[in-house]
Amino acid sequence: MPLPTTGPLSLSQVNTELGRPATATISLGEAAVRNLAGVPSGPIGKASLRGKSAQFSHTISAHQLHLNLHSYLLGQGWDGASAATVTIASGIYIWSDNTSVPALDMGGAFPGGLTLINNGFIMGKGGDGGYLTSGRASYMAPTSGGPAIALTGPITINNTNGYIGGGGGGGAGATGAYSLFFNATEMFSPGGGGAGGGRGGPANNGTNTGGTTLGGFGEGGAIGQIGSVASGNPWPGQTIATHGGAGGASGAVIHGASGGI
Repeated sequence: MPLPTTGPLSLSQVNTELGRPATATISLGEAAVRNLAGVPSGPIGKASLRGKSAQFSHTISAHQLHLNLHSYLLGQGWDGASAATVTIASGIYIWSDNTSVPALDMGGAFPGGLTLINNGFIMGKGGDGGYLTSGRASYMAPTSGGPAIALTGPITINNTNGYIGGGGGGGAGATGAYSLFFNATEMFSPGGGGAGGGRGGPANNGTNTGGTTLGGFGEGGAIGQIGSVASGNPWPGQTIATHGGAGGASGAVIHGASGGI
């Protein structure tokens, strides 16, 4: 708790605020005390310490992509040693667009301890859906989602009002038979992307059998929504505004005029 603003102020109280034993040796001129007082050089007295706290508190109020918390807090004025309490505001997304990179990485040591209060969303990147390659040459399996958080030391997390989740795995593609004008033809439906912005499998055309695309690909749902079938064939990139909900739906059925897909 902060040092008193009025009344007696002892160096034992300063020691306690710094996380030391109350009876530890202490000097007003030492670096830790000066950092606490905010007086890097020159004359310093107890008056400079009144109301000061060794606890660093910060609220993240803007969306963050691939957040390295250690580096970020240093940029916000944290001294690299004091206890830190970080709050992610309601509606804020800490996210990733790469399954190999966590949405939030502690990034280093927090000697005074770290408390994370999450009122927003910390989400890993979703995996991509499975699909057939161009010309139906081979099948590309769906990929796994990525991590939400990477820890490098002890942390206390209050997630009562927030959400933390690794990326969901992409959906598998499906094959089967489809009856078109009473003729059974093969079909392929690409898989949908996993929650956290996974991309649906692309719908590739057939080769020498007249294969056509009668739909598109599955794509990740909007925040809190199921996936959808999109028109066209391009593979869209991830944006924080339109991804991160439930896993994507399967793509539309793709079939060929003569059944050779």
